[in-house]
Amino acid sequence: MKGRMSGFAMMKRARAQDGFSLIELAVALALAGIIITGAMFNVRGAMNREALDGWVRSTTLDIAWAQQSAVTQRAPVNVTLTSTTYTLAACPSACNTFKVGRLPADITITTTCASNVCTFDKRGVPAVAGTITLTSASTGASNVITIQSNTGSVTYQ
Repeated sequence: MKGRMSGFAMMKRARAQDGFSLIELAVALALAGIIITGAMFNVRGAMNREALDGWVRSTTLDIAWAQQSAVTQRAPVNVTLTSTTYTLAACPSACNTFKVGRLPADITITTTCASNVCTFDKRGVPAVAGTITLTSASTGASNVITIQSNTGSVTYQ
């Protein structure tokens, strides 16, 4: 019977190779934990970047709406900016606020408009061209909204 294993020896060997050892299981769980932790940090960063992008799109559309409102109402419209809010107001004589946007605490606004107010005249043309920058404190990323001088077109990058 040289070269052949008895039935008992085969069963004993099969039982010994049936599962994972405790060390193999610990290593596999540790690797899985590292991968999951890395994925969680990546997801959090992606969500913060998407939040900034969403607020930039929303703010751009609101400012474009203010420009269009100036044309429709045949009255000047002001976009007043603070560090975390923006206010849209029609100002034929006294200003009437029609929209207030409040950004999350980690997103800040800066602008090149004089006195933090961008104004569209009754034809929708801005008093001066300007840029509005939204910056995320959590990611350090920033996006720029541009108001074109002659057309009043509002775009973002």
